[in-house]
Amino acid sequence: MNKRREQKEVRREQILNAGLDLFIRNGYHGTTTKEIADIFGISQGLLFHYFGSKEEVYLELLERAKTSMSDIHISEEELEHPLEHLNMMITMILDSFKTYPLSAKLFMLVGQAQIASNLPEAVQQVSKDIAASKEFENLVNVGQAKGVIREGDPKALAGCFYSAIQGVAQTYVCFPDIPLPQSSWLVDILKK
Repeated sequence: MNKRREQKEVRREQILNAGLDLFIRNGYHGTTTKEIADIFGISQGLLFHYFGSKEEVYLELLERAKTSMSDIHISEEELEHPLEHLNMMITMILDSFKTYPLSAKLFMLVGQAQIASNLPEAVQQVSKDIAASKEFENLVNVGQAKGVIREGDPKALAGCFYSAIQGVAQTYVCFPDIPLPQSSWLVDILKK
């Protein structure tokens, strides 16, 4: 990669990081391209060299979250031991919060996007497509059949579990001095 392209990618990442911070603090409508540009001391015009609009910045962030959450696909082999797989997934997610600080913020952004009703249609569509809790629901169904996951509506249990992960992400972003929980604590939500 040549130096100019490399610099452009670095600047795009900086814009995305700044945009993410502003979006989770101020929401989509409470954030302006001017605010994002001001963080770097660049003009809005230069910002538009990297992204055509605020919506493009937001969509890129949601697409990144969608890509990382699509990695939560569960194979038939992993369904054989649902609690072990859940523990491994949660460990991976919590580790990502520590090693890639934006991942916890992306969890927050997704949660906000999924409940906001006044976002552009393209943003609403992408946020609806991010549904990691469906994979968790499959694990709950299998775990219940194997007798290792508690009784109850699988969709409700998966939603509770996913909400706990979102809560951990939010706590980690808002209160970074609070240590992350052990993955087994979250798995215990579902354990029989």
